Amino acid sequence: MSQWMHNNPLESCLAALYNPVELGAHLLPRVVAALADVNVDLYELQRSAWANPLIHLRGVFDIHDLPETPTAFIPVPDAATTVAARASAVVCLAALNSDTISYGSENDGHLFVNLVVLPGDGDFADKSRSNMRGHTDGVSFPVRGQPHEFDQRVAPSPDFVCLSGLRNPNSTATTVMPLSAVLQKLTNEEIEELTKPQYILRPQKTFKLGLRKLLGKDSPLLEVMVGIQLLFETEDGYWIRYSHSAADTDFDSELASQAIIRLEQACQECSASVVIAPGDILLVNNRVGLHGRGIVGGEAGGDSRWLLRTYGLDTRELRADQRYPDSAFKLYP
Repeated sequence: MSQWMHNNPLESCLAALYNPVELGAHLLPRVVAALADVNVDLYELQRSAWANPLIHLRGVFDIHDLPETPTAFIPVPDAATTVAARASAVVCLAALNSDTISYGSENDGHLFVNLVVLPGDGDFADKSRSNMRGHTDGVSFPVRGQPHEFDQRVAPSPDFVCLSGLRNPNSTATTVMPLSAVLQKLTNEEIEELTKPQYILRPQKTFKLGLRKLLGKDSPLLEVMVGIQLLFETEDGYWIRYSHSAADTDFDSELASQAIIRLEQACQECSASVVIAPGDILLVNNRVGLHGRGIVGGEAGGDSRWLLRTYGLDTRELRADQRYPDSAFKLYP
């Protein structure tokens, strides 16, 4: 990454981020060669990414002079370090057969967003400081391979959540809960209940705000979704679609209620902590891992905690109407 940035003006590197598929294809051969130098096979790395809920890469990009931590989700300041962080995320996702993508209904479709402490006392500001329990991102969108419940244009939720560390002065932990470990704490009956379409999901707040702005307050995509399946059995094991703040049971069923309560308890019992240091990248598999966060300290701005977040998705089976025609990375809605 340092060599690529050294050989290209900052403006050219910034422009390359607008087509992350081309950028990933351009940088990937160098990554494959670097892996081969240390006897790491790319295919084995990809297998590991689907067998484990996370990959923690340390010291991936260099930290140089940074501006003050932003006080909003968007935009990401255009500094050399943020460009290196973003390009590193793109090539990491490309190595996992994933395109770097965004959704038009979240943060105006920006490819990268700042995860920072927000100023003020509103819901978003409070949430930016508080701890977060186990969830998957884009929970109101289907898992890959499944159609949306009532709008076929809705693209799948991401396969991977990619977090790049810029600042973390208090060593705030990101928590990851391996689905395999969570399910080991549930009975077969509880697991079976979670595979039934009998739960409720609500759009997560960042998507809810964007959906209202993009499609209007009467959009059916803003409504509570009923009859939803949370757990999916695949050829390689189970996938999960869940958020502690957006899920509930749809039926007056003791078994269904017990299953979701036990799922939440098991997530807390199986939580592992990862500290994302400046220069690190954490890739969380959004199908086989749930993630959360500890309480974030400090005030907004200044030298407070600052991560960049983007998403990765295998887009090979997407239809044209699930993409925005004027963007190389933005998906519907």
